[in-house]
Amino acid sequence: MNYKELDNYLREITPSEKWHLENPGEISKFYEKVDKVKINDSLVYLFDFGIRLKKENITINKDSRFTYLPKHVHADMEMNYIYSGSCTYIIDGKTVVLNKGDICLLDTNVIHSTKTTRKDDIVVNISMTKSFFNTSFLSRLSNQGIITSFLINSLIEDQSHSKYIVFRSSNKYSVDILMKNLLCEYFDRDICYDEVLDSYMIIIFSELVRIFNENNTNEFALNIKKPNNIINMLQYIENNYHTCTLTSMAQNFGYNPNYLGSLLKNRTGKTFSQLKLEHQIKQASILIACSEMPIYKIALDVGISNLGFFYKKFKKVFGLNPQEYRDNYIIKNKY
Repeated sequence: MNYKELDNYLREITPSEKWHLENPGEISKFYEKVDKVKINDSLVYLFDFGIRLKKENITINKDSRFTYLPKHVHADMEMNYIYSGSCTYIIDGKTVVLNKGDICLLDTNVIHSTKTTRKDDIVVNISMTKSFFNTSFLSRLSNQGIITSFLINSLIEDQSHSKYIVFRSSNKYSVDILMKNLLCEYFDRDICYDEVLDSYMIIIFSELVRIFNENNTNEFALNIKKPNNIINMLQYIENNYHTCTLTSMAQNFGYNPNYLGSLLKNRTGKTFSQLKLEHQIKQASILIACSEMPIYKIALDVGISNLGFFYKKFKKVFGLNPQEYRDNYIIKNKY
């Protein structure tokens, strides 16, 4: 898919948009099937892409034009990109107008709605699972930046989620190109597209870090804590996942092991063991897919000596045992 084909695809009138053109002002029957939840004493729709996001870490949709979105929240983190035209949002009661090229990053459970959009108003919605923001992803962002803080805080289950950031990136040609490449890759579904998508998302978030640091016209509502050196800690786990222990890590950072364990749990929502295992399984999946190394050697290579434990945890993450994962990858990516 090239840029022209992408543009034609996004501007094509969908069945939903055709219905709204024929029924102006009416709310779609789609909402009769959507659950509602109570957030801050308000009953709002819950948009949950859980089924789709079980198969992939991100899902991308074009919002229907010629209608409005009623008050709703998302179960996962959401990024809205204004591909064309503009869109007026009401976020926690505040009116926010986004124009072509602008991006809005919304945390989970943030109440928002939109006003009716027109033909040229094309909004792309990107939903991302919490597992998408693994240690490898976070460690590649600005070390103490506010974007990193935003992402880390969004991962904590028991924390208040009422945050958003607007990036005024209409004059950023690089963001426009990156977003178009991301969309082409997503809709094309070519070989290894998931790895390419992950790479584009890392670059896009890195560009957003730059935009936030350079531009004083960004808008945000945040109630977050500083990372407290958490990215350095995640990098330590990433670099030493074969052999590191909570005790060795505590010694490296000059903390008491119990304090460090509590700090990691508080700042990431995961224990040290969970963070370490997450990276071990991720690295193992790469070796399984991209090499002919025996499974038992891969388990040892990533620091797991108990093969039964390795199989159990791998299947819990991917829904397949290691050999099934390898076979499935070979079939899926066979030329």
